[in-house]
Amino acid sequence: MWQTVGQDRAVAALQRGLAQGRQAHAYLFVGPPQVGKGTLALELAQALNCDGPEPPCGECTPCRRIAGGIHADVQVVTVETGDGGPHKDISIDQIREVGRTVSLRPFEGRCRVIIIDPADAMNEAAQNAFLKTLEEPPPDVVFVLITSRPRAMRATIRSRCQQFEFSSLPVAKLEEALRERWSVAPRQAQLLARLSRGRLGWAIAARRDEEMMRVRHEALVDIRSLPERTIQDRFAYASEVAGRFSRDRVTVMAVLDLWREWWRDVLLASSGGQDAITNLDLGDILKAEADRYEPGQVIAFLRSLAASKRRLEENVNPRLALEVLMLDLPTPR
Repeated sequence: MWQTVGQDRAVAALQRGLAQGRQAHAYLFVGPPQVGKGTLALELAQALNCDGPEPPCGECTPCRRIAGGIHADVQVVTVETGDGGPHKDISIDQIREVGRTVSLRPFEGRCRVIIIDPADAMNEAAQNAFLKTLEEPPPDVVFVLITSRPRAMRATIRSRCQQFEFSSLPVAKLEEALRERWSVAPRQAQLLARLSRGRLGWAIAARRDEEMMRVRHEALVDIRSLPERTIQDRFAYASEVAGRFSRDRVTVMAVLDLWREWWRDVLLASSGGQDAITNLDLGDILKAEADRYEPGQVIAFLRSLAASKRRLEENVNPRLALEVLMLDLPTPR
């Protein structure tokens, strides 16, 4: 039984293809981070190798081994972590090793499944090498490429894959899943559903990992204090975040998302829209903050924040982009 939540169209299409013996040799799963792309990729690997009557059963030996990450024919290729910390890309050496692996027949299952996550992390040389493998796909091999940035991949790779679009879950559906499948208390489920922005994977991880909520708390402390600090302090903050951006782009973009949610909540609180705020656990603080800022300034800053995110995605100098953002902060009354 397929367990992926909220991606019914993708699941149904995969089910039909497998039932009719028409699975593709390569799939491209496209959508925001942590919405179920990796989960469905592993379920597809289970379905292709399942010994049960209704694959993926989740109970047979192949399904359990794939879920545990120990099946010899299911490989996840990702950005490696070495002695010097995480690298920035998937290298040509990793892709060449994939080529050697898929030239062999499956070792313990019917089908070898290679999951590349995130596929947009393949550097140019790696993409060129992978394209050669896609042009002559080996038998008994299925590739699943996972990305939130499909345009960072070569069009010739995308065109050789069957593409599925994944979307964020509606907050109500995500909240229901947290309560019913993961037994999360109603109030916590409501908060996590809103904070997750429709990303079930994020909500589940935040429930298990207190560090994620601690990082959120620290980011919100900075967000609240910076408007009252000096320009020098703001620029020092911009410099620190820009330095982190070169090492960990994903985390910095997530922090900017926290900024957007906070100031959006301030705007909602100022207009009586408390029921729609994201940071439900900070409702009283948001109401007090809303009294300190002119709504027009908050709206202007939200626009500046969106522009800064676009600049960062376009690889503009991160320190410059963030310094401009610091100059546009709203001024407290």
